[in-house]
Amino acid sequence: MTEREGADAKGSGMRRGWEKAASGYREGLGIHLGEIGKKLSLLLAPFPSGPALDLACGPGTALGAIRKIQGQVVGVGCDFSFSMVRYACQSVPGSRGVVADQDELPFAPESFEGVVSSMGTIFSRDPGKQLGEIGRLLKPGGKFGFSAWGKPEETALGEVSRSVIGAWPHPYEGHVPPLESPYSSGRSVWLEERCASASLVVKEVVPERIVFRFPDVDAAARALVGTGRFSLILEGKENREEELLERTRQAFSSHRDPLTGRVELENSYYLFVLVKQAY
Repeated sequence: MTEREGADAKGSGMRRGWEKAASGYREGLGIHLGEIGKKLSLLLAPFPSGPALDLACGPGTALGAIRKIQGQVVGVGCDFSFSMVRYACQSVPGSRGVVADQDELPFAPESFEGVVSSMGTIFSRDPGKQLGEIGRLLKPGGKFGFSAWGKPEETALGEVSRSVIGAWPHPYEGHVPPLESPYSSGRSVWLEERCASASLVVKEVVPERIVFRFPDVDAAARALVGTGRFSLILEGKENREEELLERTRQAFSSHRDPLTGRVELENSYYLFVLVKQAY
C-alpha cells in the first residue's frame, strides 16, 4: 500500500470519519451494498483484464465482485481512508492499494484499461472535472463503470440519513456531503456533455432498485451509524453515540413491520457504463 503525499489535505473531516467507521461499515452497510457491486460487475462483463482501478474503493466491494465473476484482474484500490484501502487489499488478494483523494489522483495518463466505483464517485467535489480525469486515466476502449443513488424522493434509506443528520442538535466541524449527485437523474444532458468533453461515450445507464433488510430497528440504526457520514457528526465523541443511535432508531420506526419487527427500505439507483473513445 502506498500513500500520496498530501492526501489528507482536503476533505480531512470526512477522511477521519471513514477511518473511524471503516470496520463497522465493512461488517454493516457494506455487506448490503455487495448486491450493487455484483450487478455492476455483471453489466461490465467482459471487463478488461489489464490494470483496473477501483476508485473510492471502500472495502473493495466492486473490484472483489469483478474478480469473483471474471477471475484474475490486476487491481488497484484507491481511497482516502488508510483502513478502507487495507480492507480492500485483504478482500482482493494480489491487488495494490493507494491512499489518495479521489479528486486529486496521482496516476499517469492511460494507466488503466478499466475504472470501477460502487457508490464512491458520488462524493466527488467536482463530478464534471472528475469525468475528465477518468478520461485521462483510461486507455482507448477502456470502460468506466459506476453506481449512483437516485433522486431523494426515491431513496428511503437516504431519507432516514438526511432526517437524522439534519436534526442533529450538536455542532460539528466540516460538511456532510449529500448522497445525491448529478448522476441521480440517470441519463441526462449534463452527463452527455461532460462525457463528450472527456472523450467518453455513454454506453449504458440502467435503473435499479435495492431493498435494505434489517432484523429490527436497532440493527438498522447501527448499520447506518457505522458509516463515515455519521462518524463525522459524532467527531469521536463516544458519549453522544447512544443519543445518535436512539435518534436513528426513531427515524427507522416508520419503516418497521409491526408484526415481525423487521425493517425494510427501498432505494433507487443507477448503473453507468462509459467507454473511452478510440483514437
